[in-house]
Amino acid sequence: MDARLLSSGMPRGSLVGGIRVWEWPGAPPGALLLHGIGNYGRYWDLFADAAAGRLRLVAPDARGHGESPKPATGYAPAQFVADALAVMDAAGLERPIVAGHSMGGFHAAALTLAHPERVRGLVLVDVGPRIEPEGASRAKRLSLGRPDRFPDEAAALAYLRETSPGYGDAVYANRMAWLFDRDAGGLVWRSAKHALARILETRRDRGGVWARAGEIECPVLVVRGTRSPSFGEESARELVARLPRARLVELDAAHNVALDQPAALAEAVIGFARETD
Repeated sequence: MDARLLSSGMPRGSLVGGIRVWEWPGAPPGALLLHGIGNYGRYWDLFADAAAGRLRLVAPDARGHGESPKPATGYAPAQFVADALAVMDAAGLERPIVAGHSMGGFHAAALTLAHPERVRGLVLVDVGPRIEPEGASRAKRLSLGRPDRFPDEAAALAYLRETSPGYGDAVYANRMAWLFDRDAGGLVWRSAKHALARILETRRDRGGVWARAGEIECPVLVVRGTRSPSFGEESARELVARLPRARLVELDAAHNVALDQPAALAEAVIGFARETD
């Protein structure tokens, strides 16, 4: 069996304008899942396993990541929003839950502000207007300071365990399966460093979206990992207070809540989706 077929749900892959999209069948209204910087659509595998068909899930590889195009330019929020809309249209998601982690959460908020009629409910996973210094430094280091290549899988796995310790075997198996391409010389990242650099550069322009958070009228679920170096408790509570229809869920997790607590996050999102009916 292909080592990358690790999710019991075995999602269907397709292309939408070159963007790789993964889909797990399930119940309406459906959810669009947007991953964070340096990740990939199959980041949501463990979450999808826990959801177990109770909610239809659609997760693209963001541009610059995974099997999606990696152009030299085109990494402004507007381009990611356009990609998300194209994926929603192709998948027949007329008004889904839109859930995003970190970078994906920012793009989910931008999408909701630009097209409020298309979003039933918004889930912001460990993301908000203020990134804690430790989290910002870590994101830059892991995106731009990483080795370009590993000679073999053992070396790549050792790097993942060193830089992101504490996960179970299933998480490391997922990371090994989807973070890297393999060639005769070893393993290379599937996310493009030039893309990550340009995405990080857009941080200075993100204040405009967050300044308009009070305009988001749909229900919002804000999820914070209590051990997150990126999204502090004070920041989370300030964000919830600014949103007209929001509540906060805190889970025993670091920044990657969907990897640390996939089942708890799935229950929270499914319950939230039912509340929006």
